[in-house]
Amino acid sequence: MNNDITLLSVRSLAEEINKRNISSREVTEAYISRISQTESQVNGYITVTPTLAMEQADEADRAFSAGETCRPLSGVPYAVKDNVAVSGVKMTCASEMLRDFVPTYTATVCENVGGVVLGKTNLDEFAMGSACERSIIGATHNPIDLSRSAGGSSGGSAAVVAAKSAPWAIATDTGGSARQPAAFCGVVSMKPTYGIVSRYGVTELASSLDTVCPITRDVYDNALVLESMTGRDSRDMTSVESSGRFTEGIERGVRGLRIGMLGDSLDMCEDEAVVRLFRAGEMLGKLGAEIDSLAPGAMPPLDVALSSYFVIASAECSSNMARYDGIRYGYSAYGENYMEIMKHSRERSLGDEVKRRMLSGAYALSRSLGGGHYLDIKDVQTNICRAVSQIFEKYDIILMPTAAGVPFKLGDYSSNPTALYASDSFTTIANLTGCPAITIPSGGWEGLPYGVMLMGKKHSESVLYRAAYALEDSLSEYVKTEVRRCEV
Repeated sequence: MNNDITLLSVRSLAEEINKRNISSREVTEAYISRISQTESQVNGYITVTPTLAMEQADEADRAFSAGETCRPLSGVPYAVKDNVAVSGVKMTCASEMLRDFVPTYTATVCENVGGVVLGKTNLDEFAMGSACERSIIGATHNPIDLSRSAGGSSGGSAAVVAAKSAPWAIATDTGGSARQPAAFCGVVSMKPTYGIVSRYGVTELASSLDTVCPITRDVYDNALVLESMTGRDSRDMTSVESSGRFTEGIERGVRGLRIGMLGDSLDMCEDEAVVRLFRAGEMLGKLGAEIDSLAPGAMPPLDVALSSYFVIASAECSSNMARYDGIRYGYSAYGENYMEIMKHSRERSLGDEVKRRMLSGAYALSRSLGGGHYLDIKDVQTNICRAVSQIFEKYDIILMPTAAGVPFKLGDYSSNPTALYASDSFTTIANLTGCPAITIPSGGWEGLPYGVMLMGKKHSESVLYRAAYALEDSLSEYVKTEVRRCEV
């Protein structure tokens, strides 16, 4: 049975703690208790940090009692994906390579939030995957159906929010790895404009694509949390300023917004996913938006975008993984020379998917083998950005599915791991273009959830939140009746 505290929204928790109607300690104790109830089934946390959480909660309570000026989310607990650094807490990236690594610094995003860290969440090793199965602690289970995937790579973050063992969680999104698990677990995630959230202290996968983002249970909470996460950071040269006022005007609705609905590539979707996409479009039209189907060929081909994404991501991954050589830090195996140490260390501590992407990325970067393939693909990315920019000259928002279907069974792709790449078909364009995109629950089939995604031009988070907030309310009854409750 859930404690009533764990049913409260982030907004309610922040308000009640600020008013001193409830203490941060009480909230934190409720979530620590909830974690103990759910973790044996969900496996969403790699590391739980009750001692740190209680220390931070007590500090927040002391600051509020003293009348000090506190951050908006001070005292509110949250979970952190285990590729984001928290000083003094293990950051494993779900890999044997970093099983015992403890950072001495904290990521800027966690400093900005200033809440209470409940623990570090599970992920695919080094965030390479779409199922949250390739991890040193095993797979995370979807709280809606424990036999199914929570999605990946941020499956742990999505699962603990859905299971109400965290009110919200930090995730990362390189090609859809926060939005796809959010859709699978029936929660909300915004991939913000590239650069508005600092990546300092976040383990790099593909530096030009990586974004840090929030996963929450509803749209308003997501906007509220993102406000605390953003800000220019001198330690991250790719970071940029943002308006940071995403909750302002969120209730204005969609009247007058121009929304283009994806019509191409829907043949790869389950029929029920297409039905729920069109239902969402119809509702936005009834709410006052101008709805139109995108002209055939207006959207870059999704298969081209997906292929481009994997070449770029693998190439940048190969470069970023060079630091894990068995000498500087992390797992180290014996060898008689540098090459043997590196070979044995990587061989014994890295999983097959990481090795696969490192090798394919090295090939793409090699002129002698790949013919400078990475540079060719970057030209394709430029063309994709140009095509999407042309769409946004006519439309404010693009509406599309988040994923082609409902959560798949755990282990479905164990014998054919590369087939899993297609699960990112609808999400990679936002990363390739640097545009923001939000996923919200759109209903379900046989009790399992679908998600619908809204993508906008750069720095249009406020517009996306307006549309998502209005659509969320209109879809709420469908979600309640079509998606089963969590099993934990």
